[in-house]
Amino acid sequence: NAHHLLIRENEVSLHRDGIYFEFVKDSVITENRSHDNLRYGLHFMYSDRDEYRDNIFSGNASGVAVMYSRNIKMEKNRFAKSWGGAAYGILLKEISASEIRGNLFSQNTVGAYMEGTTRSKIEGNIFERNGWALRLLGDCDSNTITHNDFRGNTFDVSTNAGGNMNTLVENH
Repeated sequence: NAHHLLIRENEVSLHRDGIYFEFVKDSVITENRSHDNLRYGLHFMYSDRDEYRDNIFSGNASGVAVMYSRNIKMEKNRFAKSWGGAAYGILLKEISASEIRGNLFSQNTVGAYMEGTTRSKIEGNIFERNGWALRLLGDCDSNTITHNDFRGNTFDVSTNAGGNMNTLVENH
């Protein structure tokens, strides 16, 4: 429960959660390397108006979880090599009005998993060699998913719904 933090240039490994934020606002996480953690490289809950950029999350059981938060900027991060039955490069659960831009999702069971995500922009990301690149559940709406590059994934985009209330345009 803190505000205006700067978490910069750290290497974190072999913990349950590499970096854990709960009720943290207006903070920046940048240029860190969080790898080989037992659960998440970064776990983020009930934290608003935060930014994480230029980080590497690799070899964690699940890369990053962003939950119950809004106005989060996630830019230029690398989410790699999270494999397993419940492994994600990034898990977005009940977040809103956020931006996921310019990230690399590589070699994860699921590159990005979105549940209850609304009014967010997912653009200019690269999804390569994942099992599922993007899992977009039916309770997600009003998201804009554009200009992303899907390369060599087993499945590029999947959903559990018959309809879609999101905008997916100009993806490759």
